Amino acid sequence: MNTLMIAGTYAWADLAKASSNMMKTNIRVKEMMIASGSVIGSRMTTMGDAACRPAQGDYAEIAGMMQEKVVTFAKVNQALVKQWSAMLADAAEQAQHLRHLMLGGRPLSIGDMSGLADRWIAHGTRMITRTMDTGGLALAPVHQQATANARRLR
Repeated sequence: MNTLMIAGTYAWADLAKASSNMMKTNIRVKEMMIASGSVIGSRMTTMGDAACRPAQGDYAEIAGMMQEKVVTFAKVNQALVKQWSAMLADAAEQAQHLRHLMLGGRPLSIGDMSGLADRWIAHGTRMITRTMDTGGLALAPVHQQATANARRLR
């Protein structure tokens, strides 16, 4: 079996795993939407009660809403920056490898071309699967907070 066939087989396996992760993300989106509905309903009642009877309002819950959003979205940002940084580093490494080959002062051999094809198949697969995984990474902190709030506010 030649190396391109092996690289292609690994690419298909990685893409299948990323597809499965996207299906799991879809389930988490649905869970988060259900949890968010119950949390929003509970908190609207809390804010309405505080507006009608200020002396009896649950101000700890009201104050915690903003803080939890800031923390949650900071975690989302951190996950996205980490993912994008990995993608940029990967692209820079690929460009540097290509530059090294092109400026090597000799014609490329069949082995060089085969190795280059393997590298670019692997690189393309990583870029696609990382892109596919990004939604799940961004959703994870929001899902965690929304479902935790729903459990706590029941």
